[in-house]
Amino acid sequence: MAAEYIGNNVYEMPYETYESSTKATTKTHVVSLSKVEKMVYLTLVAMIALASVYMLSLKYDAYEMNVKIAATDSKIIHQQSVNGELNSEAMKQSSYERIYSKAKAYGLSLNNDNVKVVQKDGSN
Repeated sequence: MAAEYIGNNVYEMPYETYESSTKATTKTHVVSLSKVEKMVYLTLVAMIALASVYMLSLKYDAYEMNVKIAATDSKIIHQQSVNGELNSEAMKQSSYERIYSKAKAYGLSLNNDNVKVVQKDGSN
């Protein structure tokens, strides 16, 4: 005997829809600090602030010193160039030809018996 299965067909059943209703709940947990902990935290924050101000002042002082050093270096370089120019002018003014021409202009003549050689190191 062929028995016929009577019942709901699995394929004909409607799909059940499940709605996921998850709400984001935030838990608030209030932590109370004791007076000692507050003082410790305030002291740490104050120390960090003072240390950062001190470090910034050191950096600023170093920057100012570097600016002064650069200004002094530029003054030294300028003075060295002026000294070099003055030295070359002194060499031109003390040349033998110039002294001889000035002596001739004043009516002096060259007498080799009266000429003394002077050297820069001070020896004759």
